Amino acid sequence: MITRLPAFFDNLLALPMPLMVLFLLTYWGALAYVVHRWLVPWIAGRTGQKLGRFEAEVPAQIGLAFGLLISFIAIPVWEQHSLAEESARTEAAAYREMAESIEDAPPAEATRLHAALRDAVAFTVDTEWPQLAHLLTPRVTAAPIRELRTAIHALPDGAMQTELHDLYKQAATARETRLRIAATRPPPARWGIVGILAILTLLGVGLIHAESRRARRMALGMVSVGISCCFVVLFAYTRPYIGQFAVKPVDLQDLVADLDAGETTTRTATITADQPLTR
Repeated sequence: MITRLPAFFDNLLALPMPLMVLFLLTYWGALAYVVHRWLVPWIAGRTGQKLGRFEAEVPAQIGLAFGLLISFIAIPVWEQHSLAEESARTEAAAYREMAESIEDAPPAEATRLHAALRDAVAFTVDTEWPQLAHLLTPRVTAAPIRELRTAIHALPDGAMQTELHDLYKQAATARETRLRIAATRPPPARWGIVGILAILTLLGVGLIHAESRRARRMALGMVSVGISCCFVVLFAYTRPYIGQFAVKPVDLQDLVADLDAGETTTRTATITADQPLTR
């Protein structure tokens, strides 16, 4: 029993959108040609009289089932993509509020917390985020994030520690959601059933126009384009961290740049304060 899609599927999702559209149009166009050139003449004969009367309601029902299944799949796919975007924003917002709160801490503690926060955010951007596209389990070893938690717990009891702990908890919850989404894979049976219904729809449309080759070519071409569009929409958003529309850590990258700028400013101010005045 197949429980995981092959690596080719990830490579397909990672294609730029024009190439993905071209691949799907070619794939379903080739299947439509096979139906037109070989399957329909084999079933209905070259003149289309061998099969007899084929009711249009049959492919209509199959097409309806295909459309409903696509709709049922698309809704959770878009919801998951939106949740991934929201988790990224929540995580970055929690870390940014943490950076603003650290500015009110005593200088020694602020320096230590600032360095730990910068390392944690940089680890998320540079090391953890690139793994999300091919993550298989919602567990990633994150020593810098644990060090940030340790630095917060080392603070004296008070309002500062409570605030930073709450913000860290918000960021950790958003991170867990992000990792869980990244490790989620659509079941192969879903794509298999959708693919079978799409092929049956092509075959049904072809059999309806078995007596007219020109009408059959036109109908199969239109249906194959429609099926390709459905798969483009699903493939573009089914994995939130892979492909042209993948969720990017833009807010976290901006935070790393701000933290680096703040660290540079603090270091420059410290060096200037330590230099003796000359006349």
